[in-house]
Amino acid sequence: MIKKILCTLAMPAALTFVYAVPARADVPPPPVNQNIGIPDGVFNNLVEANCRACHEDANVVNPGSIPDRHHLLVGEPIPDPTVAPGITGDNYECLSCHELAWDDATFSYSFVAFRDCLECHQQLAGQASVHHLTAKALADDCKACHGPIDNPDDGHYIPVYDTSLVTPVTGLGTGPNGEGGCAFCHNAGTDTASGVAVYTNADTHHSTGLGLAGKCILCHQSFAPGSPETPIIRDCEVCHGVNSLHNIQVDSDANGSIEPGMESAYYGHIGNQDDCWGCHGFTAAAAPFSGPVIPDITGLSVKTITAGFDTQLTISGAAFTNLAQSPTGPIELTSSVLLIAADGTETTLTPDSITENTMLVTIPASLAAGNYDLAAVKYGKVSNKVNLAVLPAVNIAAATCSNGVVSITGSGFSQYVNATGSGTSVSLPYAGTDCTVLSWNDTRILAQCSSCERTIDVDSVFGDTRGAVSVKKTIVKKPSSIR
Repeated sequence: MIKKILCTLAMPAALTFVYAVPARADVPPPPVNQNIGIPDGVFNNLVEANCRACHEDANVVNPGSIPDRHHLLVGEPIPDPTVAPGITGDNYECLSCHELAWDDATFSYSFVAFRDCLECHQQLAGQASVHHLTAKALADDCKACHGPIDNPDDGHYIPVYDTSLVTPVTGLGTGPNGEGGCAFCHNAGTDTASGVAVYTNADTHHSTGLGLAGKCILCHQSFAPGSPETPIIRDCEVCHGVNSLHNIQVDSDANGSIEPGMESAYYGHIGNQDDCWGCHGFTAAAAPFSGPVIPDITGLSVKTITAGFDTQLTISGAAFTNLAQSPTGPIELTSSVLLIAADGTETTLTPDSITENTMLVTIPASLAAGNYDLAAVKYGKVSNKVNLAVLPAVNIAAATCSNGVVSITGSGFSQYVNATGSGTSVSLPYAGTDCTVLSWNDTRILAQCSSCERTIDVDSVFGDTRGAVSVKKTIVKKPSSIR
């Protein structure tokens, strides 16, 4: 099965997380339709090509945003734990990640080419996935990637009463086909619509490697020393709580509206009474009155923008809106957009327009540069988070030149690396060689050029710009002829 998922991972189209109704579907399951979120697969035996299957698929992660996302870390503290080279607590520098090599032929340094994600983002092959060794995963922030679930210890409701005839079991239930248990839908097989190989719940959870980090009791809390004996389903509800399970649904007929109780069966948990039967095992079960369905984000139209400009984004996904039955009739519930900065500061935006699977939102010019987690929020139900990189504008505010020494002030210069191919330089327009950088920081550059010209070019990791130069004339006094 591992070989099978790796073959699937090697094909970017197979891992495009779309929400349109599949032409074919596994109805009834198993396996469950792979229409929401991350596929139910095993990802702990990857090679570089597998990483690129997602991270070079613009529908999943825009490859152009990856360098920007890393460059925005310059000057920020290296967290603990970290996957990057360097010492935790120090600040990121360009050379925290980039390595230089001396070239005897040119008597200069050049970048050592590396594009293999697994050089820094390491996995334990066959044991732990690269995604579950991140700081967020080790901090039990499962919702950061898996939107329609709960986080351990976030205060969500977990029943304390004994199980009953309608309480789902973790395996197959007592129905004629296993209805009444999670494994009735969530079992191994191949999703015929996407071609994704689906694994059992035990395989997907045990392959994360969280057990190697001493987190077995995260799922098996009843096995912890001194813990009271509780039904196994209560352990599952540590992440898969009652409220989150009853708010997972896809627009099965693609009519632009999620209508709990009126959808086709097996496209969620609350779309049809058969969904209720699948979990609870009784034909008398009926789809409940529902509140906000948990939204899920699949992509952004752009993942890198520039600070100082209003920028409209298109956010794609599912369940941005849904109908809910109120005492006075159906009402439509809609999502807002939440931006979370690296320091935890939150900004909430109202979409310019919204449908069930698309939101248009304007990111204001006032938003500071940095990496942001972007999520959809619908009346307390929070989606998975995706990264939005807001780059500083590269701007020359003023430049002066005297005797070929150019002094440049501005913003967005970041750091300079004296190496071929670094993407950082100062040059005169149309000159054959770059100026020699004497000093460089985010707001000021000093460089020795061959002459003083009226314009100067600056290349930064965040972009390039050209600015006017005020040339200071040097007056040379002639020797006096009077003796």
